[in-house]
Amino acid sequence: MSITREIDEKINIVDLVSRYIAIKKAWVNYKALCPFHNEKTASFVISPVKNIAYCFSCHNWGGPVKFLSEIEKIPYNEALHKLAKEAWVEMKTDYYKEQNNNWGDILDLYKIAATFYQTELFKSENKSKLDYLLNRWLTLDTIKKFKIGYSDNSKDLFYKIKDAWFKDKDIMESGVFVSENRDKFYWRIVFPIANYTGNIVAFTGRVLDNSLPKYLNSPATKIFNKSSILFWLDLAKWEISKKWYVIIVEWQMDVISLHQAWFTNTVAISGTALTEDQIKLLKRITKKIYLCLDNDDAWIKAIFQSLDNVVNEDLDIYVVDLKNHKDPDELIKSGENFEDYIKNSLTQIGFYIKQASRKYDISWVQWKKNLIKDIVKILKKTQSRIEVDLYIRELSKKLDIWTDVIYEELKNTKLIKTKNNEILDKKWFSLYEQIMGYLTLYNYFDLFFEIFKYNTSEIREDTFSQDLIKLLKLGNSYTDNESLDFDKIKTLELFIEEENSTLNKEKIKKKFIDIVSILNKNIYEFEKNDLEEQIKKNPLSNELMQKYIDLLNKAKTMWLR
Repeated sequence: MSITREIDEKINIVDLVSRYIAIKKAWVNYKALCPFHNEKTASFVISPVKNIAYCFSCHNWGGPVKFLSEIEKIPYNEALHKLAKEAWVEMKTDYYKEQNNNWGDILDLYKIAATFYQTELFKSENKSKLDYLLNRWLTLDTIKKFKIGYSDNSKDLFYKIKDAWFKDKDIMESGVFVSENRDKFYWRIVFPIANYTGNIVAFTGRVLDNSLPKYLNSPATKIFNKSSILFWLDLAKWEISKKWYVIIVEWQMDVISLHQAWFTNTVAISGTALTEDQIKLLKRITKKIYLCLDNDDAWIKAIFQSLDNVVNEDLDIYVVDLKNHKDPDELIKSGENFEDYIKNSLTQIGFYIKQASRKYDISWVQWKKNLIKDIVKILKKTQSRIEVDLYIRELSKKLDIWTDVIYEELKNTKLIKTKNNEILDKKWFSLYEQIMGYLTLYNYFDLFFEIFKYNTSEIREDTFSQDLIKLLKLGNSYTDNESLDFDKIKTLELFIEEENSTLNKEKIKKKFIDIVSILNKNIYEFEKNDLEEQIKKNPLSNELMQKYIDLLNKAKTMWLR
C-alpha cells in the first residue's frame, strides 16, 4: 500500500474538511459551499464512506492529502508529511529538512514557549500576576483553556528551547526573542495565537499597568502575518458555523470575556482592520459579521476600513455600538445584556449616519446633501441591486427623503476620474491616502504646496485626512516621527509604484497635480456650499456677499469651474 493511500485511509475526510469550512449532513454524505470557488448553493459534497470530497460545480476533488494541499495552498509532499504525523504513519524522509526549511520545527518551538509561559504564571513568585487575571473576572479554567502565560524568565526559556535541539539562529529568527537574555514579551501577560488549524504561530503580550504599548504582537515571520490570522478562530469556528454569525473584537481580553459570557463565536483581529485574507477565512463558515471594536478614534477608522473591505463580498455586516463602554470587556463586566447590543447593532448605512450626526447637525439641508453624496459613492461600488435598494430605503427613512431622489443622485454620481480616465476613488485608498503615498515616494512636498491653494488647517479633518494633515505639518522630517504608521506609508508607496510602473516622470508629476487639484476643488466646493447656506439665512449681509465674490474670484485663479 502506498504512503498516500495509507494516510488517506487513516484520516477521516469529514473531520478534516470541517476544520476549514462549515458542513451540514445531507443523507449519508455532508454538503458545504465549495471553498475553491464562489457559490451561493452548496455543491461541495463530502463522502464519509468513500473518504473523499468533490465539487459538482468546479469539479475540484480529492482525498485528505489532496484536500489539505489545496486548502492550505501548500505543496503536496508537505501536506503528506503533515498528515503523516497525525495518522502516526512513519515517513522515511523529512519534508522540511529536504527543503532546507524548519517551518515544522518552529511550530514545536512555539509549543515549548507557550507551555513555559503558562508554567511561569502558576509559580508562587508570580501569584500577583495570576491574581491580576483572577481580579479581571477570569476563572482558572478560562486561563488554562486559553493557555494564558507570563514572561519573566527569558534566559531559562532560551536554554529550554536550545535543549530541544534548536540552533541559536533559528531561536532568534522565530520572533520570540530580541536577545539571548530577553524575550519580546518580558514582564507581560502572554496570549498564544494559533493559525486556522490550531498550531501556535505567534504571541501577544499585554502590560499589567498603564504603560504603552498596551498590547505587543509577535513580528511577522514565515508562519505568522497578523493580517491573515484571527485570534481563537481555530476553536471558535464550530460555534460560528452553528450560530451562523461571528462577533469580531479588537483584542484577546475581549474574546476571553465574551467566551466566559457564553458568546463562544467571538474572535479578535489583534489591532487591525478586518482584512481581505481574514474575510476569506470567515466566508468559509458564515455569512454574517458583527464588528464590536474598542470605542475610540482608532475604532472608527478600523470600522470604516473593514466596511470598505467587505463591499461585494456577499456578507451581512453590522456594527455593535458600545455606547458609553470603552470596549467589550468593560461592557460584559458592567452586567448589561450583550445580546441586546447585538440586536440593536447598526447596518453599514446606520453607522455612517451615526458618525455623521456626531460631527454635524444632519437636520440641516446642506449636511444631508453632503452625507447622501458620501453614501451614494459607497452604494456606487455595491454590485448587488438588492443591497443597494435596502440601503436606499434605510437612508430614505432616517433622513426623511424620498427614495426616488436618492436613486436619481445614485444615477448621476460618477467616480472621480483624472483626464487620463484613471479612477482615483479606489476601493482601498482615499484621495488623502494617495496624496500621502506620492509625497513620501517621490518627495513631492514642495510641489504639493505649489499646487495647493489653501492652508493645511483648511483641510477638513476626518477619519481619512488626519494622517495627511500630520504628514504635511512634519514635511521631510516625517521619518523621525514615531506617531505615523510607517507600514501603511510603505503600503501606499507600493500601491502607487505599481500603478505608475509604466509612466515616465512627467506623467507621474502630471497625475499628482491632477489629484491635488481635486483636493483644491473639494475644499472650494465645501467652502462655497457653506457660504451659500449662510447667505440664505442672512441675504442682506454685505460681508457674506463680499466673501462669496472673493471666493469665486479665487476659484478663477485656480481654474475651478
